[in-house]
Amino acid sequence: MVLFSTHMKETGPHPPRFAELVGDRLRRLRQAAGLSLQDVCDRSGGAFVVSTLSAYEHGKRSLGLERLVELADIYGVSPMMLLDVEEPDEPALARMKPLRINLRNIQNLAPDERPPLEQYLDFLRRLRNDPAREVLTIRREDLSYLATLYGVRPEALKNRLRAAGIID
Repeated sequence: MVLFSTHMKETGPHPPRFAELVGDRLRRLRQAAGLSLQDVCDRSGGAFVVSTLSAYEHGKRSLGLERLVELADIYGVSPMMLLDVEEPDEPALARMKPLRINLRNIQNLAPDERPPLEQYLDFLRRLRNDPAREVLTIRREDLSYLATLYGVRPEALKNRLRAAGIID
């Protein structure tokens, strides 16, 4: 599955992608625990292989929700702690107010772009016991996690969702 078409990809010498920042957080947690990549693989019961963990740590591969939760469990931290990274060039994101997602406009995304967003919003609705059908509010942390799924920086995802009419 393609996570956002090529128009979502960032080009040029930009600051690190969000996946790289999360990867750096994973690497620092592993090293602080005194674990090698192989140690983490062993603790995962074979769910991970060294090359995959290395790709996550170097931002070459984005984490899915299940994998994020598995790694958070191995490191003894919450999944949100793994996603709580600040990008120095995005102070506006740190001050971001909750975003209102227009659920009807998700159809404006290409079919291969929709599933991660739809699945995460469905997860939030169930978690919050929110029957929202038209508008759902997400927080900065939610945007950060979604950006990880798409392998882009949160501000780039916010801009793409705005261009598609999904957020105001």
